[in-house]
Amino acid sequence: MHDLPQASGRQLSPDDIEMLQRVFDATCFAARVPRRGERAERLAKFIMDEFRIGNIDERTLLECALWRERRRIAVNTEELETVEIWVARPGRRNPSYH
Repeated sequence: MHDLPQASGRQLSPDDIEMLQRVFDATCFAARVPRRGERAERLAKFIMDEFRIGNIDERTLLECALWRERRRIAVNTEELETVEIWVARPGRRNPSYH
């Protein structure tokens, strides 16, 4: 397990790490964020900060991360697309996550 810096004593479980990775991957895919570099590091920090303050629901965390990245990009269309968390890893779908 990994310690969360300055968290309320909560440690990251392997399930937490997998969930955070899914959120990061899906956000990178949907918002076209390169998985390496300064922008990816800021996104990862944002996701971890949200998790640390209590946003531990996967879908809500994804929505926050997508909102953060998409508000940075000038949108040329009025239509917003919906992104499922499983977009980044379609072969690993787990029906226990909702």
